[in-house]
Amino acid sequence: CFLSLQKREISNFDYLMYLNTLAGRSYNDYMQYPVFPWVLADYHSETLNLTNPHTFRDLSKPMGAQTLERKHKFIQRFNEVEKTEDLSAQCHYCTHYSSAIIVASYLVRMEPFTQTFCSLQGGSFDVADRMFHSVKSTWESASRDNMSDVRELIPEFFYLPEFLTNANHFELGCMQDGTVLGDVQLPPWADGDPHKFILLHRQVSE
Repeated sequence: CFLSLQKREISNFDYLMYLNTLAGRSYNDYMQYPVFPWVLADYHSETLNLTNPHTFRDLSKPMGAQTLERKHKFIQRFNEVEKTEDLSAQCHYCTHYSSAIIVASYLVRMEPFTQTFCSLQGGSFDVADRMFHSVKSTWESASRDNMSDVRELIPEFFYLPEFLTNANHFELGCMQDGTVLGDVQLPPWADGDPHKFILLHRQVSE
């Protein structure tokens, strides 16, 4: 399969799906849902500059090390745990890059994921400010700002524009700044078009 990838006989998307299958991941299990990486780091520009290395996520490093400052904070936390404590307490990341709640939060605007998300949240939507509402904000949280967030993406980010729209008009709440949650906020280079976002995102991944 890797040789086929090198020869460009299969797409990067197909290769990643193949790896997920080998790892035992499946659409049928939210806890073992297929994982795809963030491939971009630019969710603020009007246009994507594909000649600029800073446009892309550094795939040689995990989400917890996308910035030097963040990497050092995780190392510091690891070293500060007392050696006498349970070894399970000594870790760099206390959260996972994928989980049922992460998957459901990404897909919350589509059934049956809406009901799954609410079930995992005790029967209702989460606080609006914690809901998936912006691609840019989610990237900044997972790559820089939130020490409890190292999430990666799911395959739908590369082929399914519908999950980015609130076509069912769910009342997802209102954020503290007054923003009413509806469709997912897209980066400027997508021009507010989920189809364009998916198209460019898929092209970049290849």
